[in-house]
Amino acid sequence: MAALPAVHADNEWSPLRAIIVGRAGKSCFPSASKRMVEETMPSAHVHRFQTKSPFSEGLIAKAEVELDQFAAILESEGIKVYRPPKDIDWLAVDGYTGAMPRDGLISVGNTLIEACFAWKCRSREIELGFAPILDDLAQDPQVRIVRRPAHTFADTLDNNEGKWAINNSRPAFDTADFMRFGHTLIGQYSHVTNQAGVDYVRQHLPPGYQIEILDSNDPQAMHIDATILPLREGLLIYHPHKVTEDTLRQHAVLADWDLRAYPFIPEDRDEPPLYMTSSWLCLNVLVLDGKKVVVEAGDERTAGWFEELGMECIRCPFQHVNSIGGSFHCATVDLVREA
Repeated sequence: MAALPAVHADNEWSPLRAIIVGRAGKSCFPSASKRMVEETMPSAHVHRFQTKSPFSEGLIAKAEVELDQFAAILESEGIKVYRPPKDIDWLAVDGYTGAMPRDGLISVGNTLIEACFAWKCRSREIELGFAPILDDLAQDPQVRIVRRPAHTFADTLDNNEGKWAINNSRPAFDTADFMRFGHTLIGQYSHVTNQAGVDYVRQHLPPGYQIEILDSNDPQAMHIDATILPLREGLLIYHPHKVTEDTLRQHAVLADWDLRAYPFIPEDRDEPPLYMTSSWLCLNVLVLDGKKVVVEAGDERTAGWFEELGMECIRCPFQHVNSIGGSFHCATVDLVREA
């Protein structure tokens, strides 16, 4: 069989061969418009989302240990792991973090697409954190990398009326608002992804790929990867408060799948705080090959249910990474999965 290119992935579950795992660096609370923060962030922590507002050094140190342990687990499974530079000072550039690369990059076939972030504080995230990796991948002539167009990040996207906190004046999307099911991507509109952004992604997909939009009930929508979770081909877990089985079956690619509503109410926690997310991060996991999945070490209830569904769970502590904005899927960009 011919060798796969350095980027080759079109689903979330085929055997994983190469991946990017983020690093936190000197991470900060991201800054955005007042409405954006109020619509998307936990109300108890809204006041923290200002420029020059760093996460605590202790929290970041523990998150870095968790990310390193996660990367070591993947390497022990025979997966090639790329990492961004250490100790990037996101505070100095009014940025956010390098821990969540899945928000900014998605692989579709042999194409790697960079997000057109809605949040100005993230505008240099891929450039500063991941350019060396992209330059390395670009050495493969089979790989196509779509870098975001230059934007002026004036407040042209701010929207004080209507459903979403952004308007449609330029393409805006986080790549974490899309999930791959072979040649069909299921995406969503959200507070960070607009119609122009969806059109932009469609324009840059490889031939034969398409996007379908999920009809979800989520007024706080930002990222789809804690709403639907394909564990293997034919089996999908979903957030029953945001989407229904009937809605999912409207997508032909899921018509004959086993669709399971997550059967528990995830438990909230106070320490370490969930500054940017909810306890539904239990649905944000990394599938290695349709049989193995990496899950939070402290979440035995979810792991036990996944095991009942036939998955082998690799437990990894990740609660401090959760505190700065995401979990295993957010912290990675899967570059190569076997066809």
